[in-house]
Amino acid sequence: MDFGPITGAIDATVIVGAISAIAALKVLPGVAKWGYGKVIGWFR
Repeated sequence: MDFGPITGAIDATVIVGAISAIAALKVLPGVAKWGYGKVIGWFR
């Protein structure tokens, strides 16, 4: 049995997941600062 396509799909999924996680980590600090500023703005 040839499991090449199955392992290829898993590898692509892992790679896309890793890239998405890295992108989220890069974006998260900016989003957190923006959200914090918005919440603080509500209480001023």
